[in-house]
Amino acid sequence: MTLTPTRTTAALLALLALLGAVGAVTAVPDARIAIDAVDASSSEPAVGERTALNVTVSNSGGSPAAADVRSVRLFDAGDAGDVDDDDLRDEATAVGALSAGDATDVVLWTRFDEPGEHRLTVEVVAEQEATGGDDDGGTVTVTRDVVVDVQPAEVALDVRTRALSPADLRSDDESEGAGGISVGGIEGVFGGGSGGLQAAEEDEAESVRSADSPVAVTVVNTGTSTADRVSLTAVGAPVGASGGGDDAGDGSGDEAGDDGDGGAEPTVEVGPFVVEDVAPGEERQVVVDLGPLDERSDVTVTAAFRSELDAPVGAGANRTAESTVRYPPREGSPTVTDATVRTTDDGEVVVDANLGNEGTGELEGVVVSVAGAEGVDPTPAGREYFVGSVGAGDFVAFDLRTAANASVADSVPIRIAYTERGVRYTETATVALPDSSDGAGGGSGSGAVGTLGTLGLVGLVGGAGVAVAGSVIRRRDV
Repeated sequence: MTLTPTRTTAALLALLALLGAVGAVTAVPDARIAIDAVDASSSEPAVGERTALNVTVSNSGGSPAAADVRSVRLFDAGDAGDVDDDDLRDEATAVGALSAGDATDVVLWTRFDEPGEHRLTVEVVAEQEATGGDDDGGTVTVTRDVVVDVQPAEVALDVRTRALSPADLRSDDESEGAGGISVGGIEGVFGGGSGGLQAAEEDEAESVRSADSPVAVTVVNTGTSTADRVSLTAVGAPVGASGGGDDAGDGSGDEAGDDGDGGAEPTVEVGPFVVEDVAPGEERQVVVDLGPLDERSDVTVTAAFRSELDAPVGAGANRTAESTVRYPPREGSPTVTDATVRTTDDGEVVVDANLGNEGTGELEGVVVSVAGAEGVDPTPAGREYFVGSVGAGDFVAFDLRTAANASVADSVPIRIAYTERGVRYTETATVALPDSSDGAGGGSGSGAVGTLGTLGLVGLVGGAGVAVAGSVIRRRDV
């Protein structure tokens, strides 16, 4: 087809217009700014939790010029991917210049009010440096979407307590106590020997070792929200004051926290002591010194705290978690075994038995006697049987004499007094009287040993109590 001049002119004009359009495209700033990654600080952030998003911004090595990153912004993504300033969550400005091949990280913060998937948009705005051409330089804007799965909020603090003795915190090893407490790992020493304040780092070891009644307290955040303003208080009640009667000595008494009589005076009250904030998954270990304690007690340690979720509600939204431990700790376990009870011709009842120790701690200064009961005469003062020391897993034989009325009594109560870790305890066991159908003397038999009775704390004594020198245990009446 032959083009007429008019058609030729029109074709040339169209071609020139096309070339002009191509030239306009090449003038667009071509600094290759990219958002390489957007990573949340938590893979599953929770409602109300302050969450960081780490944004990696780079300038490609193929870029012809450096670029000045002016801002990195975080938005809620619109339904169509559009963003609006009203949806702005966070912004970092004056991030800095990136040469070709450089990258930088920017942290943006946000929090979420509802659980579920949240779609966010990260926007980077940069200015390309001019290279000398008439049309280069200009603004570059790139965006990238990210989906964050937000979990429902869970506020949970777990308090764990373990009774120690002063001896547990003394060891030849300067870094660790005999009870497995790492002095270097303790983050606070409160009350008692530390004067109620957290010890300075250089004085911490000495403060721990000078504690009168130490309790190891571990606070663990098992929830998804940070526990803020954590503080500890410890309040003790006499053992048995709440009527539970559990004297297992392991801190698991079922009467813990139930002050049944409502009028018992606390045996100890210390605190509050401030502990650092505890983030989800973290724990803090401190030693709380109860100070001088002259009565065995169920001590309840309470951690009061707030969650970030409580901040909008106000100070009245404090939460608590607690744990109860029996103090002082007790590891010895006296028991009467192999009891033989016989009646002499003159009517006296003789008890031959063994005093054993089923526990893991040594019993010191052990004294046994017949406790008074209906139809049974108690051992006169000064006639108790001194057993001495009984190590873990050991036993020592003893014998006691008393007068008993078989028509009234069917058992003989045996009182056991001993010292463990500087504390004096009293327990009671029973052995059955022999059957005597004709009422005549001379009967004998193996007396059934009854359950140990209620533990009584006589008082604290200094030192390690009464001990027997050497490896020979001397038996005598005292």
